[in-house]
Amino acid sequence: MLDDSGARFLRREPSGKWTQPVAEIASAAADAFTPEIRRAARGQFIQRVMTVVDSACDHSECDRIVTVGPERLLSSFRHAATDRVRVRLWRERAGDVSILTDKEIVTSVEQYFRNSAG
Repeated sequence: MLDDSGARFLRREPSGKWTQPVAEIASAAADAFTPEIRRAARGQFIQRVMTVVDSACDHSECDRIVTVGPERLLSSFRHAATDRVRVRLWRERAGDVSILTDKEIVTSVEQYFRNSAG
């Protein structure tokens, strides 16, 4: 889950249960006073997120990645994605997630897992 306040990483275990959250990263973009500072803060935030996700991929901690957040952040995420992340990027769900709980996010993406063979 990505938004201007931060990122939450949820993991779906092979049993189908969700571990919530396995990690969180705060972002300063929501508190920025000017568009230039907000862009810079958002860029730094996306890079920190990508470092965490890329490391998880490098250590075989994820097979498929589902990202949820506003389209502008999903776009930034795609552009910053490393090859390891790109091949695992399975689904995206655009929308305002800042007010959603972890449980609501899980409910919104669970359908992807029910409808998949893997």
